[in-house]
Amino acid sequence: MREEKNGGYLAVIAASIGHAYTHWFPATFYLLLPLIKDELNLSYTEMGFLITVRFLASMLANLPSGMVTDMFKRYNLLMAISLTWVGLPYLLAGFSQSYGILLGCMILIGAGNNLWHPAAISALTEIYPKKKGWAMGWHASAANIGDALGPFLTGILLAWWSWRTVLKVSFIPGIAFGVLIWWMLGEASRRAALAEAGANPGGVPKKREKTMSFREYFRAFGQLLLNPDVFILSFINGIRSLVQNGLSTFLPSFFMHVQHLSPWLSGIYMTIIQVAGVVAAPISGHASDRFGRKKVTTAALFSTSVAVFLIALLNVPWLFVVFLGVVGFFLYSLRPVLFAWTMEAAPDNMGGSAIGIQFSLQSGLGALAPVVGGWIADKLGLLSTFYFLAVMVLLSNVFVFLVKEKKTEERTTVN
Repeated sequence: MREEKNGGYLAVIAASIGHAYTHWFPATFYLLLPLIKDELNLSYTEMGFLITVRFLASMLANLPSGMVTDMFKRYNLLMAISLTWVGLPYLLAGFSQSYGILLGCMILIGAGNNLWHPAAISALTEIYPKKKGWAMGWHASAANIGDALGPFLTGILLAWWSWRTVLKVSFIPGIAFGVLIWWMLGEASRRAALAEAGANPGGVPKKREKTMSFREYFRAFGQLLLNPDVFILSFINGIRSLVQNGLSTFLPSFFMHVQHLSPWLSGIYMTIIQVAGVVAAPISGHASDRFGRKKVTTAALFSTSVAVFLIALLNVPWLFVVFLGVVGFFLYSLRPVLFAWTMEAAPDNMGGSAIGIQFSLQSGLGALAPVVGGWIADKLGLLSTFYFLAVMVLLSNVFVFLVKEKKTEERTTVN
């Protein structure tokens, strides 16, 4: 497949590897939650609140990162800064001895991880304007690879190491990944500059896109806030995040405490969801480019709700592989489609802020899942939490029909 602008696939490869890295540590931490709960003698509500705090910090960080992305267009720099932030708070968590310190680590993690998305998604949209769904699909698929490797390798390591040792040791390979991504992003920028220079008479590079002043930005941002399609898509993605975060938080406890499975087998089951997502994201992104965002979104939401409901209702261990695969395939297939749809609904010069709004709602609603799900589990039992998640994702389908599906050429720029 031919790249749309700047020659080669280094940009999507670099963005995908970096995205996988930003997801490695959160996925690892989910599997460690039941062990942390037992050691610190936490309730399900307290356990879930650790994840809630992380998502609330993410919500606050997303809008400023979107603003900086759109105002200065320094995508590579912002992506590199985000990568340096990943891992350090988890290393600190490995040394912590109190619940309060863990909460502080969650705040740092939430603020750092989500600096990545507005810059990365804006960069991919700019480089692949006619294949946004495809580019978002590979970017999202890489996140699933990070989410899959985290619990899979952690489940194996827990046979010999404590959860503290896992967090400490997992930080080491992250240093090497950070150096690799820094080089790849720099090389992608260099190739893009050479391609632009070759496209102009006399080899003069094209002028860099004009940055916006604060006044220009906030005028455009005010108009963006009044865009109903951006808001509704962000709300749908928030419900998707609520369900995904609820499953990630409580499925390990369901496996270990209800089904009495080992951490190793629990890690395998969690990995199945992510592996299905690795396959689904590029397929759904490409399908939405060809057949439309709305059709793919509707099918994925309905299929996810049915699969989550059946996991709790049937409660049959040998069927977990099937239902977890279905959940992973359709739940994670939503991400690239919703991101591409949002970038089409937003003005060209406000893509980073549109993604910032989407991730703020995603983080805000995602923050509800651990604490609300924990409260439901404490009061009504853990299975009731999964019924709650199934109902939420089913109801979100109603909002899909309220969004207009625009073609790429219909997008405008706010002045």
